[in-house]
Amino acid sequence: KQNKFHEIMTHIQTLLDSNPAYRTTYKLYITGHSLGGALATLFGFYASSFHPSLPRPVTVVSVASPRVGNLEFARTFARFESYGCLRHLRIANHKDPVTLGPTVSSKRALTLATMMLSPLGYAALKLSGRDAGAEETYYHTGMKMKLRKEMVGVGVEGKRCELSYSGKVFVLGTNDGGEGVANDGGGGGKGDEEEDFGRKSSVSSSLLATQDVPLVSYHFGGAYAERIALVKDELDGLTLNQLYL
Repeated sequence: KQNKFHEIMTHIQTLLDSNPAYRTTYKLYITGHSLGGALATLFGFYASSFHPSLPRPVTVVSVASPRVGNLEFARTFARFESYGCLRHLRIANHKDPVTLGPTVSSKRALTLATMMLSPLGYAALKLSGRDAGAEETYYHTGMKMKLRKEMVGVGVEGKRCELSYSGKVFVLGTNDGGEGVANDGGGGGKGDEEEDFGRKSSVSSSLLATQDVPLVSYHFGGAYAERIALVKDELDGLTLNQLYL
């Protein structure tokens, strides 16, 4: 029995085969929110390599998506983007808690916890081959559009929208595969280290009174609609093609 991915791709392939002109006039777009954004990312990744006759690039527009894949997934995703097979616009509200995780797989989390709590238990885990290394650290992919409720900067320089490319570190080949790179920017450096749950050991009472604390309410569709409306003029005329140049 076909899985849902192959079922959908079979329908798409049938449509393209029924009218060859569709291959030059239509492109494949996949979108989703939250878990749907994660599924859209995976679907676009596999669709971009599904069939050579599929119109390229395949475009993913994810909203409020958690991290999806490990280091090798992120590297391959960036490679597909560099080949022109795949594009990904990842829209994330500043301090949406869902977009900040998961930082590692459950297997890696177990390994780290065992390392800290029980050296003997970690030795047993390693001997059994059930431990997980840095390859189980999770990363974001694509062109990130971070949306803020408040303006950052003053005057004509003020912005509510920040654009950055998560795959830059993989394209440039500067990632050493270390665990410290799994931030919301997708890896490498400290661009978004303030958004990583594990970075801060404490939060001051003054910070709790600000909007810099992750809140579940920032994850809802209404919060995204509100912030996208605020940056409409800021993004006027900008296209995903331009961002990927």
